[in-house]
Amino acid sequence: MGLLSVLWRVHSSGLDDIKIVRQALDNLTGEGLESKEDVGRSWHGSPQVEFERRTRKKAKSRESLARMGAKTLRELMDEDVSLRIDENNVFHLRLGLADLCCGIVKITDPRRRLPCVKGEFKIEVYPGQDVLEVAKNVLQRAYDQAQRNNWDYSAISTE
Repeated sequence: MGLLSVLWRVHSSGLDDIKIVRQALDNLTGEGLESKEDVGRSWHGSPQVEFERRTRKKAKSRESLARMGAKTLRELMDEDVSLRIDENNVFHLRLGLADLCCGIVKITDPRRRLPCVKGEFKIEVYPGQDVLEVAKNVLQRAYDQAQRNNWDYSAISTE
């Protein structure tokens, strides 16, 4: 059991430093994910870029979750996981974009409406299984992987 896929999305405006956003997202997701960047203009005419990183490979999906770091994963494990899972067994979370660009992986409150990195993780669940138990197991395995790889606080080097 585990993750079937992952999708990370970022919408950045013309005010954001695109190079830093790209680097932060690449450090978070790791190598081997499909990369898509759509450059365009907002309704008001200012430049904007929409970034996507995705994979349908189980091992890469697991690694991408683990790269958030042990501290962030522990926070997720300590909260009510059921609030983050939708009817399609997708686990949703948001990370602060400004924090991520500074090397900090921090879960944000979606009600604050701040620029964020949206993560969607498709959980592998079969009939008869409890999606919450599977999700908790996935988080525990990602936490263990983060500790083994010394991803203790962040996926990004702040040196």
